[in-house]
Amino acid sequence: MGVDVGAIIVYDNSMNSAATISEQLKHRREELGLSLSEVARRAGTSPATLSRYENGWTRFETYTLRKLASALGCELQIQLMAGLAAATSCGSRGDATKRLSRLFWDHALTEADLDSHPVWVVERVIDYGSLADIRILQEAMGKAVFLQTVAGASRVSPRTLNFWRQILKQEGIQCTKKYSRDTAWNY
Repeated sequence: MGVDVGAIIVYDNSMNSAATISEQLKHRREELGLSLSEVARRAGTSPATLSRYENGWTRFETYTLRKLASALGCELQIQLMAGLAAATSCGSRGDATKRLSRLFWDHALTEADLDSHPVWVVERVIDYGSLADIRILQEAMGKAVFLQTVAGASRVSPRTLNFWRQILKQEGIQCTKKYSRDTAWNY
């Protein structure tokens, strides 16, 4: 099945996009007269996954969306960062600490913490924050300082560590700390 140039499925990660992408998938499948099972087979996924995606699932994976779009003969357009720069601009370090404070449930985050405990702040944000939170912190600290601090982070999950090692490698920065939880698992 070729891609129908007029058929486009748009995925925008804005707050209300779940209904939109779900409706687009279901509409296109019904337009082609295909069953859930047929589209799932073509996409190499399960009918249950397709059903979730068509019925308001909010945790879309772009890999699966690409497979579904292909199975439906569509082009997938992803608009993940639309408006993100404006939405994440923190303005000042004080504003940044206010916006990130929800990640610090055990301590009232202050502007001074960015200077006196930067590794702790960065570790908390990269492990528990969203992409928007990371952008806010990077803007507040400055990109170079933020990345050097990430390189020194050691108390993060294995998944976070692996992700940031790849980012740091692309930036040409050596990860300077060994993951602290590795030693606990070696006993």
